[in-house]
Amino acid sequence: MEQGIAFIDDQNQISYCNPIIEKIRDVRIDQVLGHSVLNCHPKKSHPKVLQIIKDLRSGEVKGRHRMNIEMLGGKFYDNIYSAVWGPKNRYLGVVVVSQEVTKRKQAEDELKEALKKLEIANEELKRIDHMKDDFLSNVSHELKTPMISVLGYIGMILKEKVGPLTEPQRKFLEISHKNLLKLGKNIDDLLELAEMGISQESWIFEPIDLVKTITFSCATVEPLAKEQRIQLEIQLPPEPIKIPGVEDKLNQLFDNLLTNAIKYNRQGGKIGVRLDQDSDFVFTRITDTGVGISHQSLQEVFTRHSQVKTKPLGNVKGLGIGLSLVQEIVKLHRGEIQIESELGKGTTFTVILPKKITSSEFGVRSSEFGEIKILRTNFS
Repeated sequence: MEQGIAFIDDQNQISYCNPIIEKIRDVRIDQVLGHSVLNCHPKKSHPKVLQIIKDLRSGEVKGRHRMNIEMLGGKFYDNIYSAVWGPKNRYLGVVVVSQEVTKRKQAEDELKEALKKLEIANEELKRIDHMKDDFLSNVSHELKTPMISVLGYIGMILKEKVGPLTEPQRKFLEISHKNLLKLGKNIDDLLELAEMGISQESWIFEPIDLVKTITFSCATVEPLAKEQRIQLEIQLPPEPIKIPGVEDKLNQLFDNLLTNAIKYNRQGGKIGVRLDQDSDFVFTRITDTGVGISHQSLQEVFTRHSQVKTKPLGNVKGLGIGLSLVQEIVKLHRGEIQIESELGKGTTFTVILPKKITSSEFGVRSSEFGEIKILRTNFS
């Protein structure tokens, strides 16, 4: 047998043991037979051994009793104690089966250590998450206060309470006013996340005129393009093209793509915006005459926090999340985004969005797209 077997009689003396015991205890059998079982245990474990035998003898513990003990050379053994009863329920002694469990004990210790580290890491994550919520809340409040003031003054100017406006002035102020309202909604979302701990978002899909959405995004980035002497060439159909979508997210998508096209363009360059459609899809192509992207970097442009090494126009800094957000928004709308680029020859992004989205894609029961509310738990 691979296990050590010993029999301890009713006087707590060893009356039998097999040869494996010699190896485990580093003793000779003839040296332990007839001697107390305590001679084979470290002194610190004597009280526990005696208590186990007492519990088995009295019947307080039924069946078996396990004791884990470190023996010679740092090895660990499981000692399983079982009472032996004779005729008329007479207590005869205890059988002890010893089996090496060093590897299991090491694995248990490693698991305990790993769990301890995970617990510490989890507490640290909770602390960081709390700091993040505090930060979002504080920053959002600090942004909200001056923004409300700016909105109020722009509203007064649009109502011509401080004098008449020219048409170009009105156009620019209306664009600014609408973008401030968008910013206000984003700040409110941040506040809700920070203060209420909401980790899920609901998106309401409605019919969105893509012509109108792209026109507004072009108007939003127009001042930045003019500052860098970049010409916007916009080719949009005169009639509306409606797709199922979330207006705020589609605005964010095209704002990011157009801003990116300006940042990595050349002074005096061009940006082309073209909108086409077929029976099933709408195609938006945004082409720039900028610095382009290397073949190696093309695989990484949609990775969060990935940034090209080229210095952007005006040294504008970013977090490297714009294109990753673009890709997530495209996926949200069950679409596809393609990129073509070459160093020194500019870049073309093609966004392909479906004109219809079936209810089965969102797991709802209505047969046609109307107003669909979907719940996203992993959208950033």
